[in-house]
Parts: sequence; structure tokens; C-alpha cells
Amino acid sequence: MTEKMKIISHCALGSFGDKRVLIQGYIISRSFPLVVLLHGVHGCANLAEGNKYGVLARLLAQESINVLTIETSRKTRDRDAYGNDRDRWIMDAFKGKTYAMDLFDVASAISFIHDDLGWSELWLWGFSLGGLHFLILTGGMYKKVLERAGLKNPITSFPKIEGLILSGSGDEIRPENGPSFHEPILDSLPCQEMLLKAAKNTNAEKVYAFYGSLDETFTKEACRRLFELTPTKRDFIVLEGVDHSFRTINGLPSISPLIDMVNYLKKHILKNPGPTR
Repeated sequence: MTEKMKIISHCALGSFGDKRVLIQGYIISRSFPLVVLLHGVHGCANLAEGNKYGVLARLLAQESINVLTIETSRKTRDRDAYGNDRDRWIMDAFKGKTYAMDLFDVASAISFIHDDLGWSELWLWGFSLGGLHFLILTGGMYKKVLERAGLKNPITSFPKIEGLILSGSGDEIRPENGPSFHEPILDSLPCQEMLLKAAKNTNAEKVYAFYGSLDETFTKEACRRLFELTPTKRDFIVLEGVDHSFRTINGLPSISPLIDMVNYLKKHILKNPGPTR
């Protein structure tokens, strides 16, 4: 880590529970690009040791890439207190939250990063549902989703999106995972047609996608389909033996998938660093 690196923590307006969207990260220099990390459904993203997004944030910061994590609003944030009881965590933290509410949180964070923090150019990196949120946003479909839900659009000026990175984001879940559609947020997902339209219309200047060959949530075809529809697609990278969450290789815990993705992306992210602001 560089001595000049600044650790920041902010809060944007949320839609649900504690009404807070947490924004944390490392800022090295305004002359380098900013990557925004977004977790998947029911996920947690912070700078704590062991948190996947905290690990990613430090890996990016070590490459002199500015990075911010977004954690959406929920009723409780003490995920560790639930141990392996995932179902109880989901209901205690998210019962009653819809997809539109979750999307509002992300839009609110992007608005805060652009308007309040002054970043006009971003790289957006989303995992699973996080990637779908970013597609809906960059594809312009978010306005319709929020309007239908009676939620005010928090974005007054959309930042320039230098790059969109999708990790394990597909347009159709595996049939055997059907019961998960009854969980909060997932029970009100946008239709496949809207996801496909968003992919076609994304305004991201470059799009990259990662897929774990042992992804248990989406098929390769479901993820590839979204990627191929984007007008500025660059590369679709398959990581062999890696799971949907990019936490294991052939079933064994490992941060190697995170390292591999950062090593691939850094040369593209830093190829044309943004101007000094």
C-alpha cells in the first residue's frame, strides 16, 4: 500500500431497513481510475479482513487503482453472527426488500460517488446480481424499474462509464436453483427481456466478463449471452475450476481467482488513466 493512500468511508441514502448504503474504499490519486465494487444478492462488502471485496479492494489499491465498495441497505449487518445459517440471515436482513429497492440503493451510491465525491468517470465491477444491477443502470432501464416501484430516481447526472466488468452475471438462473426465487430481492427480479435489452444498450465504453467453470448458479451460456449482446464487448474469460462466488478452486478455498481477475484487468484499467481532477 502506498503511504499516500487515503481510506474513506461514506454513507448514501438507502431504501430499506437502516436506510444506509455504505461506501468504503482506498483513494490513491485523482489521476488514476476509480473502480466501484458491488456485491451479489444478500452479500456484504466492506474492508474487513477476509471479506472478498475487502481483499479485492486491497489488491486493486496495490496496483495504484482507486477503489470503492458498495454495501446496500438492510435491517442488520452482523452477518458473522449467523454462522452457516444463511436462510435466517437472509430473512432477518432482507425480508420485505424488493429488487427495485436494491437497485435504488446502487443508483443512490453511484449518484453520491459522482455528485458528492466528484468522480465523473468510473469502472463498474459487479458480481452476480451486482453485475445485473450495473447492466440495468448502464443500459438505461433503471428509470423504468424505479418508476414502476414508485421510487424516485436518485441520479441527476450519470457518470461516464469507462468499463463494465461482470463476474458471474447471467440472464437466466439454472433450473435447479428455482426455489431461490422465493427469497427477498430475488422474488422480484426484472424479466430476462429487460436484462437483454439493457445489455444491448449499455453505455459502458468497454465490457469484460468473468465466468467460473464450476458456477452453480448460472450456466456459461447465460453469462455469455449478456456479454455478447453488449456493443463494446472486449473479452469473456473462463476461470477453470472456479465457483460462482469466485472463492474456491475445485472446491478448495482460495483467493487466486480474485488475484487472477485483478492481474488480467489492471493492464486494461491502467492503460488510459483518467486526467488529474
